[in-house]
Amino acid sequence: MRLLLLLVVAAACGGSSKPPPTAPLPGDATPPAKPPAAAQAEPKPAAPQAEPAPPRATGPIEIKIPAVQTAVKIVSDGKGKKQPLRYTAKPGAKQAVEVAMDFAGKQDTDESVVPTIVLSGEAETKAVDKDGGAEYTLTVTSTDARAVANSSVPIEQFKSVLGSLAGLTIGGKRGANGAGDVTLRIEHPPEHGADALELIRFTFPTFPVLPTQAVGVGAKWQATTTAKLADKLDVTQVTDYELVAHQGSTWTIKGTTKISGKDQEVENAKISSISGTGTSETTIADGALYPTHKASFETQFKAADNDKSSQFTLRLAGAFTPK
Repeated sequence: MRLLLLLVVAAACGGSSKPPPTAPLPGDATPPAKPPAAAQAEPKPAAPQAEPAPPRATGPIEIKIPAVQTAVKIVSDGKGKKQPLRYTAKPGAKQAVEVAMDFAGKQDTDESVVPTIVLSGEAETKAVDKDGGAEYTLTVTSTDARAVANSSVPIEQFKSVLGSLAGLTIGGKRGANGAGDVTLRIEHPPEHGADALELIRFTFPTFPVLPTQAVGVGAKWQATTTAKLADKLDVTQVTDYELVAHQGSTWTIKGTTKISGKDQEVENAKISSISGTGTSETTIADGALYPTHKASFETQFKAADNDKSSQFTLRLAGAFTPK
């Protein structure tokens, strides 16, 4: 399995071109002339040997998703009683959760889509510090793949790769405002395990970063994040959040995101016209490590390499569902 996110970004940023064929192409109109007898007696050259596959990792694989730098600006503190808005996990608490992730990439009219990645497991809050920061681990106990229209990967092949990721742990420390590093770790990686973890890293959902001051229903704030898309493109995401409901122990937040970026050069490509949009909805429950969360984003950009120019689109979607 090839990491499909690289299909778009690597192609845009000067990725390697298709290798030349190792055998004659069919359909030649004129057959080759018959060689002389002496030449026929000579041994035929050996067929070109395929390059050996890279060695398979035998030890643990660990991939870190660093916390993004986010600046939060309150626009309105809302109406009614004002209360702190926090992620409030409890020490020792356990929570069953499902994570679903989608990815699609498009270059001009050629599109690549992967089936929905589904990870299910149990999260445990190991500790909570005095500021509300939670140290946690989500242990994946089962994996699945859901069919998606126009998928570029056979779903059974995808399930086979994901099925061997049981035992993957997703952990870190998350601040009470939602910011924090995430680490993916698997002790005994399967074949293509590193590729699968990279795709999960790229599509793993992130939660809203919350304001520090107390707010009421109708509160609005703006979060500005500067990040590298697929570790290559410098982009800025500006998300306008609103606290749309507070019922009992739950708080519901909706967000609308605009994505932009300056013209830039990445490897041999000139990237321009970076733009995009996104939406999210998050319901935080008091005492729960993970909220109910869903989000989707679409980013477009142009890439020019020498005299060739292409339009690229990346679509990401993710959801957390406590069980």
